Amino acid sequence: MKKLFQYLIIISMALTMNSCYYDAFPEYEEIDNGSNGGDGGSNTVELSYKNDIEPLWGQCVGCHNGNTPPNLDTNSYNNLVNGYIVATDADASILYKSLLGTGGISLMPPGSQWPTSKTNLVKNWINQGAKNN
Repeated sequence: MKKLFQYLIIISMALTMNSCYYDAFPEYEEIDNGSNGGDGGSNTVELSYKNDIEPLWGQCVGCHNGNTPPNLDTNSYNNLVNGYIVATDADASILYKSLLGTGGISLMPPGSQWPTSKTNLVKNWINQGAKNN
């Protein structure tokens, strides 16, 4: 009887220990601006205009090359900051609204919305202060 009791204790302990497990949370990249009001957590990496944002304009300079404002071909930062960006407020920025096609602003590029990853980069850069870095 004593052996049976020991076996039952060992089996119940083994079942208890095996029933407690932790699922791993999926890993994902957070690209929020850290304002605690954003969509996806916080991001400690500061975005760079030169390295992260300016390369996005490659497909835009075909139209925005001096004939259609803003001119993204030369001095693109100054051309965007003067009237198209409200630093620290992407939702009020014409640039961000144009990437979404919201707020009465035409969708840019016409006919095909950018992937969310690109629009989030622009949004987060603007919300970080739209720095020329």
